Amino acid sequence: MESFINKFGYTVIEHVIVNPWWVLVIEFFMVLIVYLAIDGIYILLKMNLISKRGEGYSRRTEGPVRILVAGDSTGVGTGAEDVKNTLSGYFAHDFPEVDVVNVSVNGSVTQSVYGQLEAGHPHTYDLVVISTGGNDTWALTPMNKLRDDLRKVLHKAKEMSNQRAIVIFFGNVGSAPFFPYPLRAFLLWRAERINELFFEVTHEEGVPFIELFTQSEKNPFVKDPKKYFALDGLHPNDAGYWEWYKCIWQLMVEKSLVFSGKSIHLKENRE
Repeated sequence: MESFINKFGYTVIEHVIVNPWWVLVIEFFMVLIVYLAIDGIYILLKMNLISKRGEGYSRRTEGPVRILVAGDSTGVGTGAEDVKNTLSGYFAHDFPEVDVVNVSVNGSVTQSVYGQLEAGHPHTYDLVVISTGGNDTWALTPMNKLRDDLRKVLHKAKEMSNQRAIVIFFGNVGSAPFFPYPLRAFLLWRAERINELFFEVTHEEGVPFIELFTQSEKNPFVKDPKKYFALDGLHPNDAGYWEWYKCIWQLMVEKSLVFSGKSIHLKENRE
């Protein structure tokens, strides 16, 4: 085995010395393409192990208070093993007398969220939670279009909820193991730009904004990806959604968006 490795190493060195630089560059990109193709197939196989939820978890109580959850696959709860451990599942637990309606759709970009909010009519809601932006990062949605799409979504959300809306953006999607290393730096750069855009627009519209872990050094998903990412390497798992929900809950308390002291007591017992 050792002799084989030595022979292979000498062969590679000889190949590099003999061939012109442009041949080596072409060969490098050919190897990179093959690597990305194999990595993509591996990712798809892993994604088949995750039970993709066709729709997000909803719970009807016929009570007077309603929460609406809209957005992409993170709003659906894709990656969680139990619907109780998704964002809408946590809301249902902590607000047992509140209607939780989830209209999120896998694969949605911000533009699509407006249609989801339209589907939530004719009801009005006491809180609208929007989880979006991740798919716009890697789908390369133009920034000017994304700005217009987000503003339109916020206007609709505020109209439906008497100004009680929250926007969530996972600003470190580039840390997801799903993406090959050559793409991660670019996606992190994109995510930072989108995070700045979301911050500006939500501030202008007076909507609370939760930026989830843009800074890598403070990101639990970077520090321990196996603990917080699902098997597909892209979506949060049960523990990951719990980290998200704790951030949401903290903002709800700060902005007086909770509905009763009983709910706060329930949440404190779960820490």
